[in-house]
Amino acid sequence: MRCDGDSVDGAAFGGPIFYGHASQSFNEKPDHPGNVYWYQAKRANEVFQALNGKQRALALLGDPREEKATNTVELREKDGLTGLSVSEMTRDQKELVEKVLADLLLPFRKKDADEAMRYIKKRGGLNDLAMSFYKNLDIGSDGVWDVWQLESPNMVWYFRGSPHVHVWVNIRA
Repeated sequence: MRCDGDSVDGAAFGGPIFYGHASQSFNEKPDHPGNVYWYQAKRANEVFQALNGKQRALALLGDPREEKATNTVELREKDGLTGLSVSEMTRDQKELVEKVLADLLLPFRKKDADEAMRYIKKRGGLNDLAMSFYKNLDIGSDGVWDVWQLESPNMVWYFRGSPHVHVWVNIRA
């Protein structure tokens, strides 16, 4: 992973980054044994489990964004966001989203994690985020969503756990 130590103004981590891990094989099993980043998806799935039926219908979509080089992390305006707006969540659900963000930032240096959170908060914080889960890439058809994302007009954190974990991140001021 690249970390910039706040050396590139207005871009967390020095610009878009990619990280991933295939623990035992390229095509991982549904519980992703040994994958060092799978805990992030497990935390995101806690959010999904806490949603009511109407919220789940908004958050659970068919196909995720395409993997197309730098376009994979292209930022979209608010009217182009998909999924459930975090602003429509209850306080306890928002607290779970905060835990997801904390887990996502855990592998990074404190300075870089703080910068990323500063940019997220600057543009509306949690209430500006939308969260999506994608059923069409559910390994094992177990309802534990392997592919999901958090997105706002100035950030995308796209977690793709199919066929193994690989993640795209872009956070701007």
